[in-house]
Amino acid sequence: MKSFELKEDRKLSTGIGCIDNFLEGGIDSGVITEIFGEGGSGKTNMALQLTVSTLSRGEKVIYIDTEGFSSNRFLQMCGGNRDFSRDLILFRPENLGEQEVCLIKSERLLQSSKDIKLLVIDSMTALLRIERDETLKTQGISRDISILNSICNKYGIPVFITNQIYLDIDSDEITPYGGYLLNHFSKTILSIRRLRARARELKIVKHRSIQDGKVLEIFINSTGISCSDSE
Repeated sequence: MKSFELKEDRKLSTGIGCIDNFLEGGIDSGVITEIFGEGGSGKTNMALQLTVSTLSRGEKVIYIDTEGFSSNRFLQMCGGNRDFSRDLILFRPENLGEQEVCLIKSERLLQSSKDIKLLVIDSMTALLRIERDETLKTQGISRDISILNSICNKYGIPVFITNQIYLDIDSDEITPYGGYLLNHFSKTILSIRRLRARARELKIVKHRSIQDGKVLEIFINSTGISCSDSE
């Protein structure tokens, strides 16, 4: 039996001071962080912000896109620096089967490169929603979560996923897709919602060490995300 050494949780900076303070250093490494919200609330902006912050340090990012990656928005958040894209590994699956293949390829890349410091999936459940076969849906999400959990455990990098929402007619509540499995394996869950034109509320729904319900107001502008309502 191996001895256990207590270590402080490693964090990955978002590159935005107020968000890092809110999360007590950034997003946790070695676990899945999920952010959910309605369309246009800022989920993709959060994913891109993390990506650009990581790339700015000369580190690589795997980005699995199912929403339609905007090169223009990426460049806006990079300050127009096209060199950032050199370390961006972009996958664009079109169905659940391809999404699983992308995750398998991601794990192989992690085996051969220590420079990859972040895996993003935007969004985790978009292809799930359009799959009509319920068995394939269940099997697909289960296999994907299993691969992601393995990646977190083996390589210790953070996995950041965006998720969509729906109205649960039984509870009459707005609920993120993915059910119990995604909720269980996501160790941090954030929600984001629109307050005003550029203002958004970021809320901690679940966290291993931060009180649930904590909120932060952030702003989305032409160059990314900021802590104040200014361009």
